Amino acid sequence: MMINIKGGLDVVKVKNVFDHLNRLADIKLAEKWDNVGLMLGNYNDEVNKVLVCLDVTTDVVDEAIKNGINLIVSHHPLIFKPLKSLNFTDDFKSNIIRNLIQNNISVISFHTNLDSASLGLNDFLAKKLKLEEINVLFEHELDHNSGLGRFGKLSKEMDLEEFIKYLKDQFKLETVSAVIGNNKKIHSVAILGGSGADFIYSIPDVDIYLTGDVGYHAALDAIEMKKNIIDIGHFSEHLVKELLQDNIRELNIVVEQSKVEKSPFVIL
Repeated sequence: MMINIKGGLDVVKVKNVFDHLNRLADIKLAEKWDNVGLMLGNYNDEVNKVLVCLDVTTDVVDEAIKNGINLIVSHHPLIFKPLKSLNFTDDFKSNIIRNLIQNNISVISFHTNLDSASLGLNDFLAKKLKLEEINVLFEHELDHNSGLGRFGKLSKEMDLEEFIKYLKDQFKLETVSAVIGNNKKIHSVAILGGSGADFIYSIPDVDIYLTGDVGYHAALDAIEMKKNIIDIGHFSEHLVKELLQDNIRELNIVVEQSKVEKSPFVIL
């Protein structure tokens, strides 16, 4: 491996990108049920350009091919459920994998390890809200500075309507769903990106909890417990693209954010 005079790598390989990301979010921090790391490809391939995304979909792969990308870095794993077969007749996942292989595109996925990392996604989201006195919501057994979720305080109290407008602006959201369990002013905030409804029973006493995929029964329970929840949607994690892009650019390579991703839900 040669080093150029500026201290960067003359040739950046897939393994270099993986190692750099692993310093941000060690794969040891991933939940036991998760699948992270190199999903597909060759560690020894030279990286031309990187595309960062939330999900590796058909549209994202087409975007990568069109733009000469040969490494995709996603948040959600390309392969999560075990594959029993590759059926190219009509199975979308099989055809995504085939298109990646045919176009020599490697894929790295950093999921719950990036969620939990001390400077990972949840920390990034908390800082997007400009929270102060940020703490880990649920500490990781391997590292007390890491773990799922964050909680902290706003610089000033807001009423709910004002906070929702602020939240939507900071996270670039068009809509959110709210479960109103009390009429408190909003000062203390907990956030857990992705699917965090199961944690409503164990979060600390905060004025509002932000997460995604809140179901009907969890919402009813929150009202009974007089807790405020805002469902920011799982797609709110699209902000991970900014975090990944900033990190990988430190290797002095071209990193693009996917422009074709959108929430699968349509508000009618």
